[in-house]
Amino acid sequence: MRFSDETLRDIMARFRREMENGLGRDINPTATVKMLPTFVRSIPDGSGDQPFVCNLNCLHLVHTHYFLQLFDHVAECLGDFMEKQKIKDKKLPMGFTFSFPCAHSKLDEAVLLTWTKRFKASGVEGMDVVKLLNKAIKKRGDYDADIMAVVNDTVGTMMTCGFDDQRCEVGIIIGTGTNACYMEELRHIDMVEGDEGRMCINTEWGAFGDDGTLEDIRTEFDREIDRGSLNPGKQLYARRLHKTVRRLVPESDVRFLLSESGSGKGAAMVTAWASRLADQTRQIAETLAQFRLTKEQLLEVKKRMRTEIQNGLSKNTQSTATVKMLPTYVRSTPDGTENGDFLALDLGGTNFRVLLVKIRSGKKRTVEMHNKIYAIPIEVMQGTGEELFDHIVYCISDFLDYMGMKNARLPLGFTFSFPCRQTSLDAGMLVTWTKGFKATDCEGEDVVGLLREAIKRREEFDLDVVAIVNDTVGTMMTCAYEEPTCEVGLIAGTGSNACYMEEIRNIETVDGVDGRMCVNMEWGAFGDNGCLDDIRTQYDNAVDDLSLNAGKQKYEKMCSGMYLGEIVRNILTDLTKRGFLFRGQISETLKTRGIFETKFLSQIESDRLALLQVRSILQHLGLDSTCDDSIIVKEVCGAVSRRAAQICGAGMAAVVDKIRENRGLDHLDITVGVDGTLYKLHPHFSRIMHQTVKELAPKCNVNFLLSEDGSGKGAALITAVGCRLRQ
Repeated sequence: MRFSDETLRDIMARFRREMENGLGRDINPTATVKMLPTFVRSIPDGSGDQPFVCNLNCLHLVHTHYFLQLFDHVAECLGDFMEKQKIKDKKLPMGFTFSFPCAHSKLDEAVLLTWTKRFKASGVEGMDVVKLLNKAIKKRGDYDADIMAVVNDTVGTMMTCGFDDQRCEVGIIIGTGTNACYMEELRHIDMVEGDEGRMCINTEWGAFGDDGTLEDIRTEFDREIDRGSLNPGKQLYARRLHKTVRRLVPESDVRFLLSESGSGKGAAMVTAWASRLADQTRQIAETLAQFRLTKEQLLEVKKRMRTEIQNGLSKNTQSTATVKMLPTYVRSTPDGTENGDFLALDLGGTNFRVLLVKIRSGKKRTVEMHNKIYAIPIEVMQGTGEELFDHIVYCISDFLDYMGMKNARLPLGFTFSFPCRQTSLDAGMLVTWTKGFKATDCEGEDVVGLLREAIKRREEFDLDVVAIVNDTVGTMMTCAYEEPTCEVGLIAGTGSNACYMEEIRNIETVDGVDGRMCVNMEWGAFGDNGCLDDIRTQYDNAVDDLSLNAGKQKYEKMCSGMYLGEIVRNILTDLTKRGFLFRGQISETLKTRGIFETKFLSQIESDRLALLQVRSILQHLGLDSTCDDSIIVKEVCGAVSRRAAQICGAGMAAVVDKIRENRGLDHLDITVGVDGTLYKLHPHFSRIMHQTVKELAPKCNVNFLLSEDGSGKGAALITAVGCRLRQ
């Protein structure tokens, strides 16, 4: 039967429509040309360990048997082959040429859609053939094999020829059956996430016409053969000659290359590539395994935190303790009688806030707040102490002008989120700068005194500085105003710290035995004595070595927002050097310290974010990534942030358990007031931290209350309490 070129071009157009149907996510289930992704993304070079191949095409003698007999027979043939080759004692990578329509979700997983080529073994359709073969091999028990890839014979043929001719991007089988595959642009394959690069598509074109598309050119002879076949109504596409192809697409230079070694060689090459990919995946997993802490390790972190807490509370060891346990002289939480207008300052990062807080007592308690945010330039953060405090007073002056209150002598609470040794509520000597601050002539000085001197220098207004407050304490007080059971404060943001109400009898650096006092733990320095070195990684050390305070705040550098992004950047740089990321090219962006901000971790780890959006974030950062890169980056971010949440949870478990034991309780109900961008904005940090506390402190029921108004409100409340007690 002869066809005109016009008829053949019409068939081409029909086939093209079916291909597009097969590539679409929505239309694919009804497409006759299934266009099945194979997850083969490139032509391998054949290097790596020599794999061996199992080819099911040869096993026609069992093609009508039950699937157990079929795969048992395959396993038996494989065992015989390995026996003859004297490799039965080795676990080699293996490629499985399975020349039937399969749905792949990855290279080593293939669910049989339908039998073709006279195969009818029952119980296989809809099953993963890799699992069936693995089960048969395990049943034998006399050898083992690592199935790395399932390959269609068409794909194997293309890969075999592609090894000799890099231009080979199409494979075709014309034999017992007929089929084709080709390298499609990933952006056109709706069923696979990603838009960069190519993937081999198994067209399964033998079913073209099953929907009646070819009825106008089929003859009665074709129909008679179809009716007598094992699969009537299916696989109607006919063979085509080379010259017909060349005639129909004269604008393409099509060369046909005969595959001399069959599909087995191609399957072996795909397997070698898959083996290298698996080795890369294993090495990445080994790298990230350092960040995956066991429950035993977390319990050890909790135990060590308890030891350091005790060292900080004891007079004999406090001077050398890493967790300083600084008394704050805050002896009670608000009782509801506080009243008046108060000014609050909040210094703890690159932004500085000035607040006016109006507290009203009575039947209906209210807190009204007005605030303004001011930036602190890096040159001021790292200049002289006089410049820093003059800048703070300039901001206060601007705010008082803004509020029209320059003539009022307001009581002031100063939230100063750095380690201070307090001798009273309104006196605190800076122990050491953290969070990137390096202003000179401040460490060892009373910061309230420095503030008062700067106010005097300006000669514009006067303020009554009542209290110096750590942001952690301010957070606890803010939440305690709403929830009386709140006796712990936690900051999980740029920095990391905690405070809690300790029994005064346990604070040996303070006189007295009755009542409680809030202790500012300054737990960020936990580990500075080396007690966390066994869980720290080379990436933690690299971040620490290049920080402004090398060797200090080691715990904070493992779990706070200021450092997590930099840990991730160091890991990504290492993986790129090893050729696992960004095509092995370390860009100037990746070399730039601080470029990978922690906010990008929060965005990348969002469950709602598709890989294309992750890739968009990376490209915005100047990192030319593929979707495969995006998968790895997301995994790295997850490992780093998960460890941060877990070790933060281990520290909190130590705190709440100590409070429970202080009070001689079998069970403790307590609330933790929390603030910080990492806790608020990261999609998983809070959940993982809560779960860790629950697992490590099972006798404590811990409720976490988010501080909506920040530590500034807490400073005003402490000031109000201080004024009430003073009166």
